[in-house]
Amino acid sequence: MTRSIRIGDIGSYCEQQVEQLLRATVLETDRRLKERSPVDTGRFRFSWQIGENTTGAYDAGPQQPSDPANRLRTSPPSDPAPPLARGINYTPTYEKLGNVYSIHNSLPYAEPLAQGHSQQAPAGWVDLVAREMQANVQRNWERIRARG
Repeated sequence: MTRSIRIGDIGSYCEQQVEQLLRATVLETDRRLKERSPVDTGRFRFSWQIGENTTGAYDAGPQQPSDPANRLRTSPPSDPAPPLARGINYTPTYEKLGNVYSIHNSLPYAEPLAQGHSQQAPAGWVDLVAREMQANVQRNWERIRARG
């Protein structure tokens, strides 16, 4: 099916398509990182945050006791402050071209976990998510181009 776009609207249409791809990529990357995060208390998984033009320094609160029941949870047992109280500078669905988005975890043990210091997640799991998302962006960009 052919799409009809007025010449004056081409720039706006293209920008909307790319921002939609950006939005989907940011949220999907965040989801995959959280899903693959090793979990003992849930604090590490819950401490992933998205930054827009900055990284911030969110901490998910005090460490909870290790409990195997927490391994399947997305957040730690005691719910920390809501996102706005935490100072997170990112609001989903308002991603714009020209901004830089980072997904990061500022806990002191984040880097060792990313390097494989857990039996639940092999070394390089964060890099693997990054490579998967690069391929995902390329695939979806090709779909956008093919649709016209």
